[in-house]
Amino acid sequence: MDWEQLELNLNPRIISAANRANLKSAREILSLSGPDLQRLTRLSQIDVQSLHTAVAAIHRKTSPMTALQLYRGEYPTVEPGHRLSLGCPVLDSLLRGGVLLRGITELAGESGVGKTQIGLQLCLSVQYPQEHGGLGSGAVYICTEDSFPIKRLHQLITHQSQT
Repeated sequence: MDWEQLELNLNPRIISAANRANLKSAREILSLSGPDLQRLTRLSQIDVQSLHTAVAAIHRKTSPMTALQLYRGEYPTVEPGHRLSLGCPVLDSLLRGGVLLRGITELAGESGVGKTQIGLQLCLSVQYPQEHGGLGSGAVYICTEDSFPIKRLHQLITHQSQT
């Protein structure tokens, strides 16, 4: 972990707490939920958010893009008509290449039909470079009814790194 870069953006108290918690990598920090990171470091919620933000900023390859930028076509690296791959050729084919970036795509259905699976897959797919069907960017996944499905996300990441 490049603590020197973090020292420029974070309070030394936060860095010290992360070191005491034996957090060694950006991946480790970013894979922990806010509450889990709070328990490990004994930092406040605001400090944990600062830590997550600083670590993500160091490792982000491009600046974040908002939904409004996509909608207005203001993000220069995304061509009009570009679609985001679901990472499944059958579903991509049914959607004529993936999910459109303009507009709103709603996932609806009975419990257990795969809405969470598709949402998580899209969060991973958006991180791929454009030449592999992604945007080379990031995503926000908001859970409103349950805890974040971290185990399922780890399964998807593990499976993708094997393919």
